Order: sequence, then C-alpha cells, then structure tokens
Amino acid sequence: MYRWMTLLLAAALAACSGSYEPPAPSFLAVASGDRVDFYLTTRLRPDVRDDGQSPLIGAWTGLPQVLDLYHRLKQSERQNNRLWVLHADRLTAYSTDPFFEDAVPDPSALDPRSFPFTDGNADNPQPVDCSRGYLRSSPRYLLAVCPPAPNTGAPYALYLADFSAVPPGGVPEKLIGPINVQASRAVFTLTTGNALVILNGGESRLELRPDAQMTGTEPGIVRSNTYNAPFYEPRDLVYDSASNRVFGLLRSSTDALLLTWNLKDPPVNVSNPDPDERRPDQLLASTANVYALSSQRGIFRVLFTSDAFRLLDPAGDVGLDGLSYLEGTLEGDRLLYLAAEDPGAAPDQKPLIVVLNSQKPLETLLPSDVKVNSNRSAPRITPFASRPVSMAVFPVQERQPAAR
Repeated sequence: MYRWMTLLLAAALAACSGSYEPPAPSFLAVASGDRVDFYLTTRLRPDVRDDGQSPLIGAWTGLPQVLDLYHRLKQSERQNNRLWVLHADRLTAYSTDPFFEDAVPDPSALDPRSFPFTDGNADNPQPVDCSRGYLRSSPRYLLAVCPPAPNTGAPYALYLADFSAVPPGGVPEKLIGPINVQASRAVFTLTTGNALVILNGGESRLELRPDAQMTGTEPGIVRSNTYNAPFYEPRDLVYDSASNRVFGLLRSSTDALLLTWNLKDPPVNVSNPDPDERRPDQLLASTANVYALSSQRGIFRVLFTSDAFRLLDPAGDVGLDGLSYLEGTLEGDRLLYLAAEDPGAAPDQKPLIVVLNSQKPLETLLPSDVKVNSNRSAPRITPFASRPVSMAVFPVQERQPAAR
C-alpha cells in the first residue's frame, strides 16, 4: 500500500511540474577511498516526497582503492546488469541483478569478473599500473585509460571492453589492449558513435579516431590545428551529443580555460580566462547542459555561442551557491547527482548529495527542481571516506510485500 501511495504522490507531483514520471527504485553508488556507498535515489530526488528514512542502504568496505565506476544495463535476457569498478591493477564487473531497494549484497556473491591490466606480452605478461586511471563509455565500448607515471615519456595504455558481441552474463571474455598512445599530458573521451577523442596537451591539439580500437596510423583519423595555451594542462574532456562536439578544460595554477572542437574542421575555439576568476575542475554533459564543477566553489553551465564562451550561474534561490562540488553523474539525462560539501559547515554536516533536474538550463531551475540532502536534521549522508572519485546510478529490484 505504501508503495502505491508513493507512486500516486509522485504522479501528482509530475503532473504539477510536467517533468517526471513515477520513479522506479534505483541506487546511487558513491565511491571514495576503499568503499562504495549505496543510496536509494527515491529518498534523494526532488520530485519524490521525503519519507524521513535514511537513504543510505548499505556499503562495500575494505576494497582496494576504487578509482572509477560505470554501470551498464543488459542488452538481452541472457545477460546481467553490471557495475564495473576500476582499481589500480584491474577492472572488475559485478552483477547488479540481485540488488533490492532495501538490501546491498556482498560483492563476492555477485558473479565478479576481473580483468587484470597487463602489457600484452603473450609469453610473460607484466602488470600495468593504472593508479591514475579513469573510465569513459560509449554504446559499444567501456574505455579504461591508464596514464603513465609523470615525466617518464611512457605511452598511455588504453583497454577496451567491447559489448558488441558478449556471451551470456553480459561480460566480454577479455579486454582489448593495451592500445598504446604516445602523448603527453593527455585526456581522452568517447563519442556516441564509438569514436575516440584525444586532447594532447604536449602537442596542443585534438585528435579523432573514428573507432576506439584504432592505433593512430590508420586512414580516416582527423586532427585539429594547434591551440596556444602553453602554460595550461588538460584536465577534462567531454563529448556533447546535442552539438556533436567536445568540450575540454585546461587549468593553470591560477586560471581555467575552456576549449571546443567540432570533430571535423581544424579550428579549435579557446576561451579567455574567466573574468570572475571561477576555476572549475571537471565537466559533465547532458542533452540540455554542459556543466562545469568547481571543488573550490560553484557549479556553472558552459554556454558556447558565436565562438565565445560564458559560464552561467544557477538561479540564486535554489541553494546551489557556495557549495564545493566534488563529483557527479547523470541518471538518464533527467537528473544530475552531485557529491558536494558545505565549506562552512561542521565536519559531520559538510557532506551533501545534491540532486537537480538536468533537463532544464541550470540558470532556469526552480526550488522544486533541486534537493540538497544534508545531515542537518538527521544523519542521512555518510561522511566521505575520502574525496569521492566517482558516482553511478543503476536500477534495483522493488521488494514485493509479503503475502498475507
């Protein structure tokens, strides 16, 4: 009965706002240090009435340091939904089919499939260090980027999970790679067309490989012209499907620059330093927004028109100003989940999970489009073991009421 009342209430709220359908249960996974915390999203979202219960359902603890997360839905009934977890020495996929809205299974019971990173030597494979690694995804591929140790001149090692033909269980038999990319101070991303885009800071240019498996010598590769920003390091690169272009973030010790490239013509557009000295650390792209997040303070929308950039602030009455944003993820291009902190709060009240409507431009959000989940009224958000490094949202099973 309670579940149906919740759905009816959510439907009523959706009718008023015109934005949402009644939500199915899902978990938000937040990785920090050696743990992954799992939150029930219906207790975090702005479009569902708060039932007063803690959203934290459970956690995995004592893991090797977690670097990144990615969830992939199964493409057939013979497969499993899988949560992919990146560690310094391997990539592991866990089935999320056994998750319920009120229970977090032990990871050892979730059919874990591990893929160690090696140098590809068939006779005597050696481990590859991916301790600075991260994940990027496309419809066909999951890409693990393993940067080399600084100042070594070694190549970047790329590994691909190819989902185009997977056996029952939803996991490829092996990773493709390493694909070695000789670059300096580079960041990588994938497009919805499964192309690989490289922002090479050492050469101050971008490169498009039409398929992520390309090694860099095949015909069809597109390269931009060089840009002039010698004192800036590439920090992030995202693909914006709405405009079919990439946005890059460059940082110096004092400033941030934004760049964009349309993936086909040589020119690269590069911004000037922000006049308001806003210095974002990372980018996120939805169909309606390209977001810039700052761990110092602020979330902004990147606006690019007529070869010029602007950073737009959120509306002043929605509670997003003055917060530090550490990590974020999207749920179906409808909701943006953010791990944040209130710099002026007491230690037990610093951690926040902010959820907002990502279908609207950031500067047009209303208070009803945003929910800031904090510990001010009751313990709700577990203090982060360390700075959150990744978040992922995935569906879970609804617990059916016991038959009477």
